Amino acid sequence: MTMPQQAATQYHANHATFEMPAQLKDKTMHMFTLNDSGPSEFSVVITHADALADETLAEFSKRMIEEMATALPRFELSLSKERTLDDAPAWELAYSWPSGDHYMHLRQVITLVEAAQPGTVQAMLIAATCLAPFSEAWNAAFEGILASTRLRRKLAQPVASAAPADAMPTIFVLSERRRTLHVFVDKDEACRKIDSREVEHDAWVFFTATGAPLHARLVEPHAGKAGRKSFVLEARPDFPAPSLRDCLHKAALLIASSPALPFTSIAEVCAHLDQER
Repeated sequence: MTMPQQAATQYHANHATFEMPAQLKDKTMHMFTLNDSGPSEFSVVITHADALADETLAEFSKRMIEEMATALPRFELSLSKERTLDDAPAWELAYSWPSGDHYMHLRQVITLVEAAQPGTVQAMLIAATCLAPFSEAWNAAFEGILASTRLRRKLAQPVASAAPADAMPTIFVLSERRRTLHVFVDKDEACRKIDSREVEHDAWVFFTATGAPLHARLVEPHAGKAGRKSFVLEARPDFPAPSLRDCLHKAALLIASSPALPFTSIAEVCAHLDQER
């Protein structure tokens, strides 16, 4: 089979540059370990992965969490938060899982960069792994690597100022089973990204930006059209549900759908809700 001809792109490696056919996918991996063979007490791996069309950094990170939770036995996520890498938006994950005779502990920082092919986007992932919980020394070593990182193909970032939380139509969504609090930009995004089948089984609880409960009303598909139900969020005075402030102790992890949202931790949400009260 003859591959369609596309313009090659110049590829930069550590010791050379070369013309790479456009049909080839960049699966570059850099690995740094303490020893030549066997498990390393501390190692750093830099990899790349394709981002989906129009996928945001938060969406890519959420997809990574879901894929790892499926692939790794007894996967435990301990951190998911926004940060920066070379002044560019980034997302940090921390998780652990058993592997053979060891329990692997990993910190991973993800950022989106321009891919070699013009107009395309890749995720760049920098991961540090320890065979034991991260010591102060290994945390400092990893932070040193991140602080010295300089990105060669940053994505252009829109200039925008974050509005205060009470001026945004923010929606909080709590999963008690997952002990996760999601923050969405507005009702439309929340209804689009939360599975209505889980809503039907009361797996999610919804709140306004001030922490007031919202009722999720299921909507049948249009007559004559196949498909699952959707749902809309409504503020109903007769809806007997506790506020988010009263439920916040059930969440251990915050996931924000956009860097524009002014929350990066459960503590920040708690302070915001206390101020609203």
